[in-house]
Amino acid sequence: MRYSIMLQLVATITLIFLGTAALFAWLQYSPTPQEMNTQGSIKTVFRRDWD
Repeated sequence: MRYSIMLQLVATITLIFLGTAALFAWLQYSPTPQEMNTQGSIKTVFRRDWD
């Protein structure tokens, strides 16, 4: 009986650690959203070197 409770406790803690690690990895490697404002897009369109 005690072994069963200990096994459930270890499995629960392991799943919590794995879930936390997966969430942290997803947050670290998720692409950052590109913010498009009107000034930035106008700058990129009209900024050219005419040399």
